[in-house]
Amino acid sequence: MVATILSLRWRTMRHQFRRDWWRLLFVAAGAIWSVSVIPSLLVASHVLSTRPYDVKEDALVAVGTVIALAWVVVPLLATGVDDSLDPVRFAPWGIAPRRLMPGLIVAAFTTVPAIFFGMLAGVMAATWRGESHGGWVLAVAFVGAALSLATWVASARLATLWATRLLATRASKAVLGGLAIAVVALIAVTAAAVRSDGLESFLAGEVATALDALARTPWAAGFAAPSAVALGQPWGAVWRLVIVAAWFLALVAAWRSAVEHSLVNPVSRGGGTLRTQDGILAAMERKLPGWRATATTRVVLARSVRSWRIDPRYVSQVVGAVAMPTIMGGIAVAALGSRGPWLFALPIFLAVTIGWGRHNDLAYDASAVWLDIVSDVRGADVMRGRLLATAGWAAPAVVTMCVAAAALTGRWAVLPAVTLAALGALGVGLGIAAVSSVLLPYRVPAPGESPFGAETGTIGASLGAQVASSLATGVAVPIVVSPLLAAFVWGGVWWLVAAVAGAACGVGGAWGGTRAAGALYERRQGRLIGMFS
Repeated sequence: MVATILSLRWRTMRHQFRRDWWRLLFVAAGAIWSVSVIPSLLVASHVLSTRPYDVKEDALVAVGTVIALAWVVVPLLATGVDDSLDPVRFAPWGIAPRRLMPGLIVAAFTTVPAIFFGMLAGVMAATWRGESHGGWVLAVAFVGAALSLATWVASARLATLWATRLLATRASKAVLGGLAIAVVALIAVTAAAVRSDGLESFLAGEVATALDALARTPWAAGFAAPSAVALGQPWGAVWRLVIVAAWFLALVAAWRSAVEHSLVNPVSRGGGTLRTQDGILAAMERKLPGWRATATTRVVLARSVRSWRIDPRYVSQVVGAVAMPTIMGGIAVAALGSRGPWLFALPIFLAVTIGWGRHNDLAYDASAVWLDIVSDVRGADVMRGRLLATAGWAAPAVVTMCVAAAALTGRWAVLPAVTLAALGALGVGLGIAAVSSVLLPYRVPAPGESPFGAETGTIGASLGAQVASSLATGVAVPIVVSPLLAAFVWGGVWWLVAAVAGAACGVGGAWGGTRAAGALYERRQGRLIGMFS
Protein backbone atom coordinates (compact mmCIF):
# COMPACT_ATOMS: atom_id res chain seq x y z
CA MET A 1 0.00 0.00 0.00
CA VAL A 2 2.93 2.33 0.67
CA ALA A 3 4.20 1.95 -2.90
CA THR A 4 0.70 2.56 -4.26
CA ILE A 5 0.23 5.78 -2.30
CA LEU A 6 3.67 7.06 -3.23
CA SER A 7 3.06 6.28 -6.89
CA LEU A 8 -0.34 7.96 -6.74
CA ARG A 9 1.16 10.99 -5.04
CA TRP A 10 3.89 11.47 -7.64
CA ARG A 11 1.40 10.96 -10.48
CA THR A 12 -0.91 13.54 -8.93
CA MET A 13 1.91 16.04 -8.52
CA ARG A 14 3.11 15.46 -12.09
CA HIS A 15 -0.42 16.15 -13.33
CA GLN A 16 -0.59 19.29 -11.18
CA PHE A 17 2.74 20.51 -12.52
CA ARG A 18 1.53 20.04 -16.10
CA ARG A 19 -1.61 22.06 -15.46
CA ASP A 20 -0.02 24.66 -13.21
CA TRP A 21 3.61 25.45 -14.01
CA TRP A 22 3.62 28.06 -11.23
CA ARG A 23 3.39 25.22 -8.71
CA LEU A 24 6.47 23.58 -10.24
CA LEU A 25 8.24 26.94 -10.15
CA PHE A 26 7.60 27.26 -6.42
CA VAL A 27 8.86 23.75 -5.72
CA ALA A 28 11.96 24.31 -7.86
CA ALA A 29 12.64 27.67 -6.24
CA GLY A 30 12.30 26.09 -2.81
CA ALA A 31 14.71 23.31 -3.74
CA ILE A 32 17.27 25.77 -5.16
CA TRP A 33 17.02 27.99 -2.10
CA SER A 34 17.42 24.96 0.17
CA VAL A 35 20.62 23.95 -1.58
CA SER A 36 21.95 27.52 -1.60
CA VAL A 37 21.68 27.95 2.19
CA ILE A 38 23.51 24.71 3.02
CA PRO A 39 26.98 26.38 2.96
CA SER A 40 25.77 29.07 5.36
CA LEU A 41 24.33 26.42 7.66
CA LEU A 42 27.60 24.51 7.63
CA VAL A 43 29.56 27.66 8.50
CA ALA A 44 27.16 28.47 11.34
CA SER A 45 27.44 24.89 12.60
CA HIS A 46 31.24 25.08 12.56
CA VAL A 47 31.26 28.36 14.48
CA LEU A 48 28.78 27.05 17.04
CA SER A 49 30.75 23.81 17.48
CA THR A 50 33.65 25.82 18.94
CA ARG A 51 31.48 27.37 21.66
CA PRO A 52 30.95 25.93 25.17
CA TYR A 53 28.36 23.18 25.48
CA ASP A 54 25.88 25.38 27.40
CA VAL A 55 25.92 27.98 24.61
CA LYS A 56 25.39 25.27 22.01
CA GLU A 57 22.52 23.79 23.98
CA ASP A 58 20.72 27.12 24.37
CA ALA A 59 21.18 28.00 20.69
CA LEU A 60 19.96 24.61 19.44
CA VAL A 61 17.02 24.57 21.86
CA ALA A 62 15.95 28.03 20.67
CA VAL A 63 16.25 27.14 16.99
CA GLY A 64 14.52 23.79 17.50
CA THR A 65 11.59 25.42 19.28
CA VAL A 66 11.15 28.04 16.55
CA ILE A 67 11.24 25.35 13.86
CA ALA A 68 8.71 23.22 15.74
CA LEU A 69 6.35 26.19 15.97
CA ALA A 70 6.87 27.03 12.29
CA TRP A 71 5.95 23.49 11.26
CA VAL A 72 2.61 23.94 13.02
CA VAL A 73 1.79 27.43 11.73
CA VAL A 74 3.23 27.58 8.20
CA PRO A 75 1.43 24.51 6.75
CA LEU A 76 -1.87 26.20 7.59
CA LEU A 77 -0.90 28.97 5.16
CA ALA A 78 0.92 26.95 2.48
CA THR A 79 -0.96 23.64 2.36
CA GLY A 80 -2.21 24.46 -1.12
CA VAL A 81 1.28 24.03 -2.56
CA ASP A 82 1.02 20.26 -1.94
CA ASP A 83 -2.45 19.00 -1.06
CA SER A 84 -1.97 15.51 -2.54
CA LEU A 85 -1.83 14.05 0.99
CA ASP A 86 -5.33 15.18 1.93
CA PRO A 87 -6.97 11.99 3.32
CA VAL A 88 -10.38 13.13 2.07
CA ARG A 89 -9.21 12.15 -1.42
CA PHE A 90 -9.17 8.49 -0.31
CA ALA A 91 -12.64 8.53 1.28
CA PRO A 92 -14.55 7.11 -1.75
CA TRP A 93 -12.34 4.00 -1.89
CA GLY A 94 -13.11 2.56 1.54
CA ILE A 95 -9.48 2.09 2.57
CA ALA A 96 -8.92 1.27 6.24
CA PRO A 97 -6.80 3.83 8.14
CA ARG A 98 -4.36 1.13 9.27
CA ARG A 99 -3.52 0.44 5.62
CA LEU A 100 -3.51 4.10 4.63
CA MET A 101 -1.36 5.54 7.42
CA PRO A 102 2.01 3.93 6.51
CA GLY A 103 1.78 5.37 3.01
CA LEU A 104 0.77 8.82 4.27
CA ILE A 105 3.64 8.84 6.77
CA VAL A 106 6.25 7.84 4.20
CA ALA A 107 4.88 10.32 1.68
CA ALA A 108 4.95 13.11 4.26
CA PHE A 109 8.66 12.56 4.81
CA THR A 110 9.46 12.78 1.09
CA THR A 111 8.29 16.34 0.53
CA VAL A 112 10.76 19.12 -0.27
CA PRO A 113 10.33 20.83 3.15
CA ALA A 114 10.80 17.53 5.00
CA ILE A 115 13.97 16.72 3.06
CA PHE A 116 15.41 20.21 3.61
CA PHE A 117 14.66 20.25 7.32
CA GLY A 118 16.07 16.75 7.57
CA MET A 119 19.36 18.15 6.30
CA LEU A 120 19.03 21.09 8.68
CA ALA A 121 18.45 18.75 11.63
CA GLY A 122 21.56 16.81 10.60
CA VAL A 123 23.64 20.00 10.48
CA MET A 124 22.32 20.97 13.91
CA ALA A 125 23.29 17.56 15.28
CA ALA A 126 26.77 17.82 13.78
CA THR A 127 27.33 20.92 15.92
CA TRP A 128 28.18 18.58 18.82
CA ARG A 129 31.31 17.25 17.15
CA GLY A 130 34.51 17.75 19.12
CA GLU A 131 32.97 17.29 22.57
CA SER A 132 34.23 14.77 25.13
CA HIS A 133 32.63 11.34 24.70
CA GLY A 134 32.54 12.43 21.05
CA GLY A 135 31.13 9.24 19.52
CA TRP A 136 28.30 8.88 21.99
CA VAL A 137 27.50 12.58 21.93
CA LEU A 138 27.18 12.59 18.13
CA ALA A 139 25.10 9.42 18.14
CA VAL A 140 22.67 10.88 20.66
CA ALA A 141 22.61 14.18 18.74
CA PHE A 142 21.63 12.51 15.48
CA VAL A 143 19.00 10.32 17.17
CA GLY A 144 17.51 13.39 18.86
CA ALA A 145 17.54 15.35 15.59
CA ALA A 146 15.82 12.48 13.74
CA LEU A 147 13.12 12.18 16.40
CA SER A 148 12.61 15.95 16.37
CA LEU A 149 12.23 15.92 12.59
CA ALA A 150 9.61 13.18 12.92
CA THR A 151 7.62 15.28 15.38
CA TRP A 152 7.81 18.31 13.08
CA VAL A 153 6.34 16.47 10.11
CA ALA A 154 3.64 14.72 12.13
CA SER A 155 2.61 17.95 13.89
CA ALA A 156 2.27 19.74 10.54
CA ARG A 157 -0.14 17.16 9.14
CA LEU A 158 -2.10 16.97 12.37
CA ALA A 159 -2.38 20.76 12.66
CA THR A 160 -3.84 21.02 9.17
CA LEU A 161 -6.44 18.31 9.77
CA TRP A 162 -7.43 19.67 13.16
CA ALA A 163 -7.65 23.26 11.92
CA THR A 164 -9.90 22.20 9.05
CA ARG A 165 -12.11 20.32 11.47
CA LEU A 166 -12.19 23.22 13.96
CA LEU A 167 -13.21 25.81 11.37
CA ALA A 168 -16.24 23.70 10.49
CA THR A 169 -17.63 24.08 14.02
CA ARG A 170 -19.49 26.93 15.68
CA ALA A 171 -16.80 27.24 18.32
CA SER A 172 -14.12 28.18 15.78
CA LYS A 173 -14.56 31.94 16.18
CA ALA A 174 -14.27 31.78 19.96
CA VAL A 175 -11.23 29.50 19.84
CA LEU A 176 -9.40 31.53 17.20
CA GLY A 177 -10.27 34.78 18.92
CA GLY A 178 -8.92 33.43 22.19
CA LEU A 179 -5.69 32.34 20.49
CA ALA A 180 -5.28 35.77 18.90
CA ILE A 181 -5.80 37.49 22.26
CA ALA A 182 -3.30 35.14 23.91
CA VAL A 183 -0.68 35.87 21.21
CA VAL A 184 -1.19 39.62 21.52
CA ALA A 185 -0.96 39.43 25.31
CA LEU A 186 2.23 37.35 25.16
CA ILE A 187 3.88 39.74 22.72
CA ALA A 188 2.80 42.77 24.73
CA VAL A 189 4.10 41.33 28.01
CA THR A 190 7.40 40.36 26.37
CA ALA A 191 7.91 43.76 24.80
CA ALA A 192 6.99 45.51 28.06
CA ALA A 193 9.53 43.39 29.95
CA VAL A 194 12.24 44.28 27.43
CA ARG A 195 11.47 47.99 27.77
CA SER A 196 11.45 47.94 31.58
CA ASP A 197 14.44 45.63 32.29
CA GLY A 198 16.56 46.19 29.20
CA LEU A 199 17.43 43.68 26.53
CA GLU A 200 20.55 42.32 28.24
CA SER A 201 18.78 41.69 31.53
CA PHE A 202 15.82 40.14 29.72
CA LEU A 203 18.06 37.72 27.82
CA ALA A 204 19.97 36.73 30.95
CA GLY A 205 16.83 36.27 33.02
CA GLU A 206 13.53 35.41 31.37
CA VAL A 207 14.96 34.01 28.12
CA ALA A 208 17.51 31.82 29.90
CA THR A 209 14.80 30.46 32.19
CA ALA A 210 12.50 29.79 29.24
CA LEU A 211 15.23 27.95 27.31
CA ASP A 212 16.02 25.81 30.35
CA ALA A 213 12.33 24.85 30.61
CA LEU A 214 12.01 24.20 26.86
CA ALA A 215 14.97 21.82 27.02
CA ARG A 216 12.74 19.53 29.09
CA THR A 217 9.81 19.56 26.63
CA PRO A 218 9.23 17.33 23.59
CA TRP A 219 9.74 20.33 21.28
CA ALA A 220 13.43 20.78 22.12
CA ALA A 221 14.52 17.89 24.35
CA GLY A 222 16.03 16.09 21.37
CA PHE A 223 18.55 18.90 20.90
CA ALA A 224 19.34 19.12 24.63
CA ALA A 225 20.02 15.39 25.06
CA PRO A 226 23.65 15.53 23.75
CA SER A 227 24.50 18.05 26.47
CA ALA A 228 23.61 15.50 29.13
CA VAL A 229 25.97 12.93 27.57
CA ALA A 230 28.76 15.51 27.37
CA LEU A 231 28.28 16.18 31.10
CA GLY A 232 28.48 12.48 31.91
CA GLN A 233 24.73 12.11 32.58
CA PRO A 234 23.59 9.36 30.17
CA TRP A 235 20.22 8.87 31.86
CA GLY A 236 19.47 12.54 31.33
CA ALA A 237 19.88 11.96 27.62
CA VAL A 238 17.77 8.78 27.74
CA TRP A 239 14.70 10.35 29.31
CA ARG A 240 14.88 13.31 26.95
CA LEU A 241 14.93 11.02 23.91
CA VAL A 242 12.13 8.94 25.42
CA ILE A 243 9.79 11.93 25.80
CA VAL A 244 10.47 13.02 22.21
CA ALA A 245 9.76 9.48 20.94
CA ALA A 246 6.60 9.30 23.07
CA TRP A 247 5.50 12.67 21.70
CA PHE A 248 5.97 11.41 18.15
CA LEU A 249 3.90 8.29 18.86
CA ALA A 250 1.16 10.46 20.39
CA LEU A 251 1.16 12.70 17.31
CA VAL A 252 0.92 9.71 14.99
CA ALA A 253 -1.99 8.31 17.02
CA ALA A 254 -3.80 11.65 16.86
CA TRP A 255 -2.96 11.92 13.16
CA ARG A 256 -4.48 8.50 12.52
CA SER A 257 -7.59 9.48 14.47
CA ALA A 258 -7.94 12.64 12.40
CA VAL A 259 -7.47 10.66 9.17
CA GLU A 260 -10.12 8.18 10.27
CA HIS A 261 -12.51 11.04 11.01
CA SER A 262 -11.91 12.51 7.55
CA LEU A 263 -12.54 9.17 5.88
CA VAL A 264 -15.87 8.47 7.57
CA ASN A 265 -17.26 12.02 7.68
CA PRO A 266 -18.06 13.18 4.14
CA VAL A 267 -17.99 16.81 3.13
CA SER A 268 -21.22 18.53 4.15
CA ARG A 269 -22.58 21.06 1.69
CA GLY A 270 -26.12 21.55 2.95
CA GLY A 271 -28.64 20.64 5.61
CA GLY A 272 -30.83 18.51 3.35
CA THR A 273 -33.99 19.99 4.85
CA LEU A 274 -37.11 20.61 2.76
CA ARG A 275 -38.26 24.18 3.32
CA THR A 276 -41.46 25.93 2.27
CA GLN A 277 -40.04 29.44 2.69
CA ASP A 278 -36.69 31.19 2.63
CA GLY A 279 -35.72 31.27 6.30
CA ILE A 280 -32.41 33.03 5.64
CA LEU A 281 -34.05 35.89 3.75
CA ALA A 282 -36.85 36.13 6.31
CA ALA A 283 -34.31 36.52 9.12
CA MET A 284 -32.61 39.35 7.24
CA GLU A 285 -35.94 41.07 6.64
CA ARG A 286 -36.64 40.98 10.37
CA LYS A 287 -33.24 42.51 11.16
CA LEU A 288 -33.66 45.32 8.60
CA PRO A 289 -37.39 46.14 8.48
CA GLY A 290 -38.38 48.64 5.85
CA TRP A 291 -34.97 48.57 4.18
CA ARG A 292 -35.35 49.63 0.57
CA ALA A 293 -33.19 47.59 -1.77
CA THR A 294 -33.76 45.37 -4.74
CA ALA A 295 -34.82 41.79 -4.08
CA THR A 296 -31.55 40.56 -5.60
CA THR A 297 -29.43 42.67 -3.24
CA ARG A 298 -31.42 41.48 -0.22
CA VAL A 299 -31.12 37.82 -1.23
CA VAL A 300 -27.38 38.00 -1.94
CA LEU A 301 -26.82 39.96 1.27
CA ALA A 302 -28.70 37.38 3.36
CA ARG A 303 -26.85 34.51 1.72
CA SER A 304 -23.45 36.16 2.17
CA VAL A 305 -24.07 37.15 5.80
CA ARG A 306 -24.82 33.53 6.62
CA SER A 307 -21.63 32.44 4.84
CA TRP A 308 -19.57 34.86 6.91
CA ARG A 309 -21.01 33.28 10.05
CA ILE A 310 -20.73 29.55 9.37
CA ASP A 311 -18.49 28.86 6.34
CA PRO A 312 -14.95 27.87 7.46
CA ARG A 313 -13.47 29.47 4.34
CA TYR A 314 -14.95 32.84 5.31
CA VAL A 315 -14.19 32.47 9.02
CA SER A 316 -10.51 31.82 8.31
CA GLN A 317 -10.37 35.00 6.21
CA VAL A 318 -11.92 37.08 8.99
CA VAL A 319 -9.33 35.78 11.44
CA GLY A 320 -6.48 36.43 9.00
CA ALA A 321 -7.64 39.95 8.14
CA VAL A 322 -8.16 41.07 11.73
CA ALA A 323 -5.37 39.16 13.48
CA MET A 324 -2.40 40.63 11.60
CA PRO A 325 -3.13 44.35 12.25
CA THR A 326 -4.13 43.54 15.83
CA ILE A 327 -0.93 41.63 16.56
CA MET A 328 1.20 44.29 14.89
CA GLY A 329 -0.58 46.94 16.92
CA GLY A 330 0.08 45.06 20.15
CA ILE A 331 3.77 44.76 19.31
CA ALA A 332 4.04 48.42 18.36
CA VAL A 333 2.24 49.64 21.49
CA ALA A 334 4.43 47.53 23.75
CA ALA A 335 7.66 48.51 22.01
CA LEU A 336 7.05 52.17 21.09
CA GLY A 337 4.43 53.32 23.56
CA SER A 338 0.84 54.36 23.06
CA ARG A 339 1.10 58.13 22.70
CA GLY A 340 2.35 58.54 19.16
CA PRO A 341 0.07 59.51 16.25
CA TRP A 342 1.40 56.50 14.32
CA LEU A 343 -1.19 54.42 16.20
CA PHE A 344 -3.91 55.87 13.97
CA ALA A 345 -2.32 54.11 11.01
CA LEU A 346 -3.58 50.76 12.36
CA PRO A 347 -7.26 51.35 11.42
CA ILE A 348 -6.15 52.32 7.91
CA PHE A 349 -4.01 49.21 7.69
CA LEU A 350 -6.92 47.06 8.89
CA ALA A 351 -9.26 48.60 6.33
CA VAL A 352 -6.78 48.06 3.48
CA THR A 353 -6.14 44.46 4.60
CA ILE A 354 -9.84 43.63 4.64
CA GLY A 355 -10.52 45.31 1.31
CA TRP A 356 -7.57 43.74 -0.49
CA GLY A 357 -8.41 40.33 0.96
CA ARG A 358 -11.72 40.28 -0.95
CA HIS A 359 -10.05 40.48 -4.39
CA ASN A 360 -11.49 37.02 -5.24
CA ASP A 361 -14.74 37.45 -3.35
CA LEU A 362 -17.07 36.14 -6.06
CA ALA A 363 -15.31 32.77 -6.31
CA TYR A 364 -16.26 31.88 -2.74
CA ASP A 365 -19.92 31.92 -3.75
CA ALA A 366 -19.31 30.02 -6.98
CA SER A 367 -21.97 27.42 -6.17
CA ALA A 368 -24.63 30.13 -6.44
CA VAL A 369 -23.15 32.17 -9.29
CA TRP A 370 -24.80 30.04 -11.94
CA LEU A 371 -28.18 30.50 -10.21
CA ASP A 372 -27.80 34.28 -10.18
CA ILE A 373 -26.75 34.26 -13.84
CA VAL A 374 -29.58 32.07 -15.15
CA SER A 375 -32.03 34.16 -13.11
CA ASP A 376 -31.04 37.15 -15.28
CA VAL A 377 -30.42 39.48 -12.34
CA ARG A 378 -28.50 42.74 -12.49
CA GLY A 379 -24.82 42.31 -11.81
CA ALA A 380 -24.62 45.52 -9.78
CA ASP A 381 -27.28 44.20 -7.40
CA VAL A 382 -25.32 40.97 -6.86
CA MET A 383 -22.05 42.76 -6.21
CA ARG A 384 -23.71 45.33 -3.97
CA GLY A 385 -25.20 42.58 -1.81
CA ARG A 386 -21.80 40.91 -1.41
CA LEU A 387 -20.08 44.19 -0.55
CA LEU A 388 -22.71 45.05 2.07
CA ALA A 389 -22.28 41.63 3.69
CA THR A 390 -18.54 42.22 4.05
CA ALA A 391 -19.06 45.78 5.27
CA GLY A 392 -21.47 44.44 7.90
CA TRP A 393 -18.57 43.06 9.95
CA ALA A 394 -15.65 45.02 8.47
CA ALA A 395 -16.98 48.50 9.25
CA PRO A 396 -17.56 47.75 12.97
CA ALA A 397 -14.07 46.21 13.16
CA VAL A 398 -12.49 49.33 11.64
CA VAL A 399 -14.50 51.67 13.89
CA THR A 400 -13.49 49.61 16.94
CA MET A 401 -9.84 49.93 15.96
CA CYS A 402 -10.26 53.70 15.55
CA VAL A 403 -11.84 54.01 19.00
CA ALA A 404 -9.06 51.88 20.53
CA ALA A 405 -6.41 54.11 18.92
CA ALA A 406 -8.11 57.25 20.22
CA ALA A 407 -8.42 55.76 23.72
CA LEU A 408 -4.77 54.73 23.86
CA THR A 409 -3.47 58.09 22.64
CA GLY A 410 -6.07 60.22 24.40
CA ARG A 411 -6.70 62.22 21.21
CA TRP A 412 -10.47 61.96 20.96
CA ALA A 413 -10.73 65.14 18.88
CA VAL A 414 -9.27 63.41 15.82
CA LEU A 415 -11.56 60.37 16.06
CA PRO A 416 -14.21 61.56 13.53
CA ALA A 417 -11.66 62.35 10.82
CA VAL A 418 -9.68 59.14 11.39
CA THR A 419 -12.85 57.03 11.39
CA LEU A 420 -14.18 58.51 8.16
CA ALA A 421 -10.78 58.22 6.48
CA ALA A 422 -10.48 54.57 7.54
CA LEU A 423 -13.99 53.79 6.35
CA GLY A 424 -13.16 55.59 3.12
CA ALA A 425 -10.14 53.33 2.63
CA LEU A 426 -12.37 50.34 3.35
CA GLY A 427 -14.97 51.43 0.79
CA VAL A 428 -12.33 52.03 -1.88
CA GLY A 429 -10.66 48.70 -1.13
CA LEU A 430 -13.93 46.79 -1.31
CA GLY A 431 -14.84 48.55 -4.56
CA ILE A 432 -11.53 47.56 -6.15
CA ALA A 433 -11.97 44.01 -4.82
CA ALA A 434 -15.42 43.79 -6.40
CA VAL A 435 -13.96 44.62 -9.83
CA SER A 436 -11.03 42.26 -9.34
CA SER A 437 -13.25 39.35 -8.29
CA VAL A 438 -15.13 39.58 -11.60
CA LEU A 439 -12.24 40.54 -13.87
CA LEU A 440 -9.55 38.20 -12.46
CA PRO A 441 -11.29 35.32 -10.64
CA TYR A 442 -9.63 32.02 -9.80
CA ARG A 443 -10.87 28.82 -8.22
CA VAL A 444 -10.90 28.34 -4.46
CA PRO A 445 -11.75 25.34 -2.24
CA ALA A 446 -15.39 24.35 -2.58
CA PRO A 447 -17.85 24.68 0.34
CA GLY A 448 -17.06 22.05 2.94
CA GLU A 449 -13.48 21.51 1.77
CA SER A 450 -10.35 22.54 3.65
CA PRO A 451 -10.01 26.33 3.66
CA PHE A 452 -6.22 25.90 3.57
CA GLY A 453 -6.10 24.14 0.19
CA ALA A 454 -5.63 25.48 -3.33
CA GLU A 455 -7.22 24.29 -6.54
CA THR A 456 -5.00 22.84 -9.24
CA GLY A 457 -4.08 25.38 -11.90
CA THR A 458 -4.79 28.47 -9.80
CA ILE A 459 -1.43 29.55 -8.38
CA GLY A 460 -0.47 31.63 -11.42
CA ALA A 461 -3.93 33.16 -11.68
CA SER A 462 -3.99 33.96 -7.97
CA LEU A 463 -0.62 35.71 -8.18
CA GLY A 464 -1.81 37.78 -11.14
CA ALA A 465 -5.00 38.81 -9.34
CA GLN A 466 -3.13 39.65 -6.15
CA VAL A 467 -0.55 41.77 -7.93
CA ALA A 468 -3.18 43.63 -9.95
CA SER A 469 -5.40 44.33 -6.94
CA SER A 470 -2.36 45.37 -4.90
CA LEU A 471 -1.31 47.90 -7.54
CA ALA A 472 -4.82 49.34 -7.80
CA THR A 473 -5.16 49.55 -4.02
CA GLY A 474 -1.69 51.08 -3.71
CA VAL A 475 -2.70 53.87 -6.09
CA ALA A 476 -6.18 54.58 -4.70
CA VAL A 477 -5.70 54.39 -0.93
CA PRO A 478 -3.01 57.12 -0.69
CA ILE A 479 -5.46 59.50 -2.34
CA VAL A 480 -7.97 58.76 0.43
CA VAL A 481 -5.58 59.07 3.37
CA SER A 482 -3.33 61.90 2.18
CA PRO A 483 -5.67 64.62 3.61
CA LEU A 484 -5.54 62.82 6.97
CA LEU A 485 -1.76 62.81 6.88
CA ALA A 486 -1.82 66.54 6.07
CA ALA A 487 -4.16 67.08 9.02
CA PHE A 488 -1.71 65.43 11.43
CA VAL A 489 1.08 67.60 10.04
CA TRP A 490 -0.61 70.98 9.66
CA GLY A 491 -3.96 70.62 11.45
CA GLY A 492 -6.60 73.30 11.03
CA VAL A 493 -9.00 72.91 8.15
CA TRP A 494 -7.29 69.73 7.02
CA TRP A 495 -9.23 67.77 9.63
CA LEU A 496 -12.49 68.72 7.92
CA VAL A 497 -11.00 67.99 4.50
CA ALA A 498 -9.85 64.57 5.70
CA ALA A 499 -13.30 63.72 7.05
CA VAL A 500 -15.13 64.86 3.92
CA ALA A 501 -12.64 63.19 1.58
CA GLY A 502 -12.85 59.91 3.51
CA ALA A 503 -16.65 59.85 3.43
CA ALA A 504 -16.82 60.83 -0.25
CA CYS A 505 -14.15 58.39 -1.36
CA GLY A 506 -15.65 55.54 0.67
CA VAL A 507 -19.15 55.97 -0.72
CA GLY A 508 -17.89 56.72 -4.22
CA GLY A 509 -15.46 53.83 -4.24
CA ALA A 510 -18.06 51.32 -3.05
CA TRP A 511 -20.77 52.59 -5.40
CA GLY A 512 -18.47 52.94 -8.41
CA GLY A 513 -16.76 49.64 -7.76
CA THR A 514 -19.99 47.65 -7.53
CA ARG A 515 -21.39 49.42 -10.58
CA ALA A 516 -18.29 48.68 -12.68
CA ALA A 517 -18.12 45.13 -11.32
CA GLY A 518 -21.80 44.64 -12.13
CA ALA A 519 -21.28 45.70 -15.75
CA LEU A 520 -18.35 43.31 -16.06
CA TYR A 521 -20.41 40.59 -14.39
CA GLU A 522 -23.13 40.87 -17.04
CA ARG A 523 -20.63 40.85 -19.92
CA ARG A 524 -18.58 37.94 -18.56
CA GLN A 525 -21.36 35.60 -17.44
CA GLY A 526 -20.32 32.75 -19.68
CA ARG A 527 -16.68 32.98 -18.62
CA LEU A 528 -17.66 33.09 -14.95
CA ILE A 529 -19.75 29.93 -15.25
CA GLY A 530 -16.90 28.21 -17.09
CA MET A 531 -14.38 29.35 -14.50
CA PHE A 532 -16.32 28.20 -11.45
CA SER A 533 -18.02 25.06 -12.76
